[in-house]
Amino acid sequence: METVGPHPEIQTPSGFRLLPGERILYPVVEHPARKRDRQPSSLEQMLRLTQSTKPEEIGAYGPSWAALSFDTDNVPAHLDLYKANFGRDGLRVAIDLITSYPELARATILSAAQFQGVAFNTEREEEPGRIAHEIRNPDDPIAVELTKRLGWGWPYYGSVDATPEFIRTLTAYTQRSEENHGFLSQPYTDRSGEQRTISYAFEAALAWIEARLKKNPEGLLEYQSILPRGIENQVWKDSWDAYHHKDGTLANHSKGIASIEVQVTTFDALIDAAELFEDVYDQPDRAAVLREKAAELRRTILEVFWTNDEDGYFVLGTDRDENNNLRQLKLKTSNMGHVLNSRLLKGDDPDIVGRREATVSRLFSPELLASAGIRTLASDEVRFRPGAYHCGSVWLWDTHHIAKGLRRLDYGDEADELDRRVLAAVEQTRIFPEYVRGDEEPTISINTQTIVLWDEVNGRENKVEQPPQEVQAWSVAATLAIKKRLARRGLI
Repeated sequence: METVGPHPEIQTPSGFRLLPGERILYPVVEHPARKRDRQPSSLEQMLRLTQSTKPEEIGAYGPSWAALSFDTDNVPAHLDLYKANFGRDGLRVAIDLITSYPELARATILSAAQFQGVAFNTEREEEPGRIAHEIRNPDDPIAVELTKRLGWGWPYYGSVDATPEFIRTLTAYTQRSEENHGFLSQPYTDRSGEQRTISYAFEAALAWIEARLKKNPEGLLEYQSILPRGIENQVWKDSWDAYHHKDGTLANHSKGIASIEVQVTTFDALIDAAELFEDVYDQPDRAAVLREKAAELRRTILEVFWTNDEDGYFVLGTDRDENNNLRQLKLKTSNMGHVLNSRLLKGDDPDIVGRREATVSRLFSPELLASAGIRTLASDEVRFRPGAYHCGSVWLWDTHHIAKGLRRLDYGDEADELDRRVLAAVEQTRIFPEYVRGDEEPTISINTQTIVLWDEVNGRENKVEQPPQEVQAWSVAATLAIKKRLARRGLI
C-alpha cells in the first residue's frame, strides 16, 4: 500500500485514488456492518419519519424528518445526523408522495410557511420570503455544535432551491382540485408573530425569487453564502468540493454560482405560479409577466448551460471569474437529468429533440450509469470517487427524479430501468440508504469506512467517504412512490 504525507504510518486504502496535494489525515475508521434481518418496508419507515402510526395519519403531525436510524437506542453519532426538518428534503418527499399522501404536502407547505424568512439576518442567512434550509431548536446538540463551529443562527436559511421547491409543491397541492384552492386562505402565524395566509407565503416566496432574478446580470438564481463559514454550495449537492471545473479546480465561491437544476426548478416554478394567478386568482396580466420571465430564463438556460463538447450535454452550472464573467462548470453529472423532469425540453423543435436525446444518451453512458442508478459525477471526471458524497456516489432519490423525467418525455423503458435499479439498491443493502457507492461492480454496496483527507491545494480537510444514513426520507419516498406506481399498474 502507498504511504502519504508526513504521517507514513497512515496508509492509503487499497484502490483508493489520491489527487495531487492530498494525503490521508487520520487513520481510516472502520464501521461494523449493521445487517437487517428482513427487507425493510418503505411504508413502515415513512410512518416513522412522519411520526405516524397508520397511513391515514401521514401528514397529520407535520413534515417528514430528513433521516433516521433503524435503531432507536445507542445510535452511532454518524448515523443520527438529520433527525430534523430540512426545507428542501421535506418538500421533495411531499411532492414525490403527493398522489398517495396529499396531506403530507399540505402539512409540509404549512410548516415551511411558518418558518419562512421575515427579516434580513446574517447569522441565519435569513431574507424575507426565503424558505428555511434547516430547522432545529437552538438547544439541539447538533445545532449547538454548528453554532459554535460555524456561527450559524436558527433556523438556518442557507439554501437557494428550497424556495422554488416551495412554489412547486404549493401549486401542485393547490391545483389538485377546486377544493384545494381553499388552502390558499389557510391561516398561520409567521416567525414574527403576524397572522398570515398561505396566499401571503406564496407571494412572499415568489417575490424573493423575482428579486433574485432581477438583481442578477444574466437573470439567474445564483447562490453565495454571506457567512464566513456558511454552506458554500447552497444546493442539494452541498459538499464543498462538489462544484468545480474540469481540471478539478474549485468553483469561485467568492462570487455567485448557478446550478443547472436550480434554474430548471425556478423555470417551472414561474410557470406554476403563472397558472395559479390565471386559474385561481384571475389575474391574467400577472400570469403573462411570469410566463415571460420563465421564457427569458429558459432561453438563458439553453444558451448558458449547454456545451457542444463530447457530443453535447448540460453542464453542472456556472461560476464567475474575477471580472464577473460567467464560466461553465463543464462536468458531466446527474444534475443534467433534472432537465428532463421539467417543461424545459418539451416539444418537437429539432434543437430541443436533439438536446433531449443527447441528455438521455449521456445519462445511460457507462460513465454515468451504475448498478444502482445515475452517478452524481461521471467516472471519467477528475474528482470522481465511487464513495464520495456528491462526487461519484448514486443517490436513490436523484435517480428516481430522473426516471420521472424520462417517463414524462415518453422514455418509459429507460424510466422503468432506473426505478428497477433503485429498488435493487434497497433490496441489496436492506436499508434505505442516503446514497450508495458508484462502483463499476454489479453488486450494490455502501461505504463502511470514514476516510478524511488533507487537501493541501485548498488548505482544508475533506471527508471523502462516510457511511450513509440508514433511513433517508428521500430514499424512502422514492421507493414508496415506485411501489405505489407499480401497484396501480397491477405489477406487484
